[in-house]
Amino acid sequence: MSRRNLLRSLGPGFITAAVVIGPGSITVASKIGASAGMSLLWAIIVAGSFMMLFTSMSARIGVLNKQSLLTVTASHYGRWLAVVMGLLAFTVCASFQMGNYLACATALATLTGLGEMAWIGIVGAMALAFIFAARRLYQAIEKVMLALVIVMLAAFIGNLLVARPNVLDMLSGLIPRAWPNGMTGLVTAMVATTFSVIAALYQSTLAQQKGWGAHDLRTGLRDTLAGIGVLVGISLVITMTAATVLRGSTIDNAATLAAQLQPLLGNTAVILFSLGFLAASFSSTVVNAMIGGGLLADSLGMDSNINALPTRLFTAVGMAVGMAAGFYTLGTGTPIEGIVIAQKTTILAVPLCALVMILLANDRRVVGEHRNSLGANAWASLAFLVLLAMSVFRVIEMVGK
Repeated sequence: MSRRNLLRSLGPGFITAAVVIGPGSITVASKIGASAGMSLLWAIIVAGSFMMLFTSMSARIGVLNKQSLLTVTASHYGRWLAVVMGLLAFTVCASFQMGNYLACATALATLTGLGEMAWIGIVGAMALAFIFAARRLYQAIEKVMLALVIVMLAAFIGNLLVARPNVLDMLSGLIPRAWPNGMTGLVTAMVATTFSVIAALYQSTLAQQKGWGAHDLRTGLRDTLAGIGVLVGISLVITMTAATVLRGSTIDNAATLAAQLQPLLGNTAVILFSLGFLAASFSSTVVNAMIGGGLLADSLGMDSNINALPTRLFTAVGMAVGMAAGFYTLGTGTPIEGIVIAQKTTILAVPLCALVMILLANDRRVVGEHRNSLGANAWASLAFLVLLAMSVFRVIEMVGK
């Protein structure tokens, strides 16, 4: 395949990566690097491998079926299960939406001096306008997301090279080990934001929206590997940069996060990082809500096309719920704390969705001869158990408070 054709084939995987590489990923990766150095690089790679597997499973289901994933679920396992998954997906996206609004608000407050409360309302109105104004939503999002991922990757890699991390520490961080005491909540947030099951679930819809069919199976897999590979790479680079520049720092605002860019950008770090943080946050604000709205519409048997009215209406509802949660959280804590809480909470809803994806990827009625291999099923089962364990931990943590 020529370079031009390769670039044309890329799309859904990079949209998924750009959605996942939002303010939550940047914040959590930075906090992990500042708190634990490079000792948890291995955990990011494991979470990324889970994400890569489930995203490829979803893409395979999408290209091998004319119906959407939740419609296939309803056909074979019952509408009730599809509805439950749609509601769970919508809830997860609304939680992420809260974090996206908070991230936009803290970045804009850093740039302008205007308070976060005002910016949440302004950003929410802008996102709603985009959803209802754009006619060919998929094509616009695909181009913007691909450009955003490339810019973010170049910026963070350049900064890491200037920061000059310790190579031995980097290699040591690839060796699995127990994480430090008090880090379980942050590790849970990292798994939730790197291994985003709901974003993986939506990959099948994006593959169909791209127009791919069964003959594009290899193209879909290649796109998935590239997109999620970039996701993992950026998360690793941010963690290594924070471990080198911010070790021991308390991260509670965008200005502190921006300090990790000072080796490359000097005194302009706060402004430029805040602009990048804002771009990542706003793009996630739009597409994350669209994922929740599309999956909920799909689960109810409505038109789940990205341009369809039901998807746009449910997307608007998700935006409104996330905005209300953002206002509430801002009144009870700092924006950065709210972003991390949003990442941790989403882990509660995803084990069921992950389990159904495993079942679909092994069902001959759905994927024919393209079922999971024994190794893929073993790794997918481990991923499910990790999600289940972290969900239990999160419940215990919430009850304890």
